Amino acid sequence: MTDGSWVVVVPAKSFTAAKTRCVGLDPAQRRGLARAMLLDVVGELIRARRVRAVVVAATDPEVVGAALSTGAVVAGSTRGPDLNREVLDALTIAGEALPDARLAVAMADLAGARPTDYDAVLAAAGSHPRAIVSDDDGTGTTMVTLTVPGEFRPFLGADSRRRFLADGYHDLPVTAPGLRRDVDTVAHLRSLGMDRLGGATRSWAGSSVPTANRPTRSVA
Repeated sequence: MTDGSWVVVVPAKSFTAAKTRCVGLDPAQRRGLARAMLLDVVGELIRARRVRAVVVAATDPEVVGAALSTGAVVAGSTRGPDLNREVLDALTIAGEALPDARLAVAMADLAGARPTDYDAVLAAAGSHPRAIVSDDDGTGTTMVTLTVPGEFRPFLGADSRRRFLADGYHDLPVTAPGLRRDVDTVAHLRSLGMDRLGGATRSWAGSSVPTANRPTRSVA
């Protein structure tokens, strides 16, 4: 695919309801982490050469405000707080607005993904009508790529990798740790290392997480 040929949808639930598996963080810390990761994911996607536009699928006013502050487009949904339905609505809007673009979905908690990571995976995805990036645990999905909105299947959630593969999606051989590690727990965050985190998440970790639980800096 040529540069700027992808529209990426980022689904984002309410910051208050996000990151409930981050044991040891209080509600305000979880909310701050969810916001910081969304800012970083959208910001890194916007800087990727192969991304034409970023659409955040959200209805919560706080999330909408944060997304708009990054320069992303926001697509709401009237069909209730269902992640898969919100994604499908956002993909449909994106497909209608830019019918020549390829479509992708990226999770809002890829705190360690960089523009070059997104460019590499989208370049590889260009050879496949439908594809996924599996998470580091081997059960979930961190990105989905497709050609038209109607090809999206409501498989996001538990055991999504198996269901996408059973439906014929190609599993992209991604090695970039930032794309395979979606942050659901504090341990996931630590595994990425402070140097890999995006700026907003790194700032949050430096001020909000006890020293013993913070990601460590790499040693040359």
